[in-house]
Amino acid sequence: MRCAAAASLLAMALAGQPRLWAQAPAVSTAPAKAPALRLLSEEEIPDFADSFPSKRGLVKAAHKTLAYLEKSSGPKFIRIGERDYGAAILADSIKALLEILKAEPAPEELREKIKESFDVFQSAGSDGAGKVVFSAYYQPTLPASLKKSPAHPYPIYRKPPDMVTMEPGLFDKKCNGEPLIGRVDKDKRLVPYFTREQIDVRKVLAGRDLEIAWLKNKFDRLDLHIQGSGILRFPSGKEMLAKYAATNALPYQSVGLLLLKANVFGKEELSHDKIRQYLRAHPEGEDWILAQNPRYTFFELVPLPTDGEPFGTMEQSLVPARSIAVDPAVIPLGALAFFTTVSPQADREGRLLGQSPNSRFALCMDTGGAIKGPGRVDIYAGHGPQAQATARSQWHEGKLFILVKKIPPRER
Repeated sequence: MRCAAAASLLAMALAGQPRLWAQAPAVSTAPAKAPALRLLSEEEIPDFADSFPSKRGLVKAAHKTLAYLEKSSGPKFIRIGERDYGAAILADSIKALLEILKAEPAPEELREKIKESFDVFQSAGSDGAGKVVFSAYYQPTLPASLKKSPAHPYPIYRKPPDMVTMEPGLFDKKCNGEPLIGRVDKDKRLVPYFTREQIDVRKVLAGRDLEIAWLKNKFDRLDLHIQGSGILRFPSGKEMLAKYAATNALPYQSVGLLLLKANVFGKEELSHDKIRQYLRAHPEGEDWILAQNPRYTFFELVPLPTDGEPFGTMEQSLVPARSIAVDPAVIPLGALAFFTTVSPQADREGRLLGQSPNSRFALCMDTGGAIKGPGRVDIYAGHGPQAQATARSQWHEGKLFILVKKIPPRER
């Protein structure tokens, strides 16, 4: 009961950063009795045919993940499927794959080497039978100003100093849930932090010197919040990274789904651009519509990383096409993955060319508020028009596999 009481203080609280525009963030998880990750027999192991001819990005993501794992001070053991492994197994698995890929094996040889060297787990998916939905996210580039002006009237904020994090486990060891985020009100009560409506419409944070930059329109601001980070381009031509700092931890609600339920759009015509056009044509309802997503993201301005990509949860810059976001309650950060799905393809100008089967090795380098359970994966697409076009069109089912280096025979 004490755990339930603590949770009720911030019942709406969730961790992570959401990214989906048009799809519902909640996807049912596998049946309670089924493991989230199932160990495959050798006969069930897939072919591991990677769609990308170049492994440069994979190697880059692998080394970034290894750098994170070397500094990580997590638990001695990690749970994968129904097995407990020593924490070093994640780095060992990555190193083992890199060693195999050095020899540039043929597809059939690669499959045999992986069978010999790895235990392969498959995600149970949202249905318990392996159905995983793959979405994608990208880093937008947005015009911005360091000062408020008629052309840039909409602020983005740094993390407020009155934001409080409460860990239920500190009050009762039986409470193992995620930390709750809120604030202390005038009556000394811990309450949920301000909503999007309170911040953007009622302007409860205005005048507190929390503004770090100003954007041209409200939709760009929401886009930045959903993607979790973005490149800000100032009138001088200088660019900086608006890096994720925190959220108010309130549940994410999809604006696109809201308009879909209201029959503003049909499912087939719903898109990022259609939503933008609709809000531009109906400015009288824009505040109300955007406020239906109460989650709010806070940022810090930092220099652009050398490769221009944002930082993931593991504080390493992400690698397009090779970094994925997963639910760490199901899959540990730093895990080596392989997935198959269908993905859109676009040219460098952002024109969609088509959709085709896609399979690749990837590293679990990030998390997301809408990425919960074994049935959801978010693929990082990069930045620029090409990444934007593919990310906004990625929403397909597929399969996710986790590779874990086999433990050697017992010696004692």
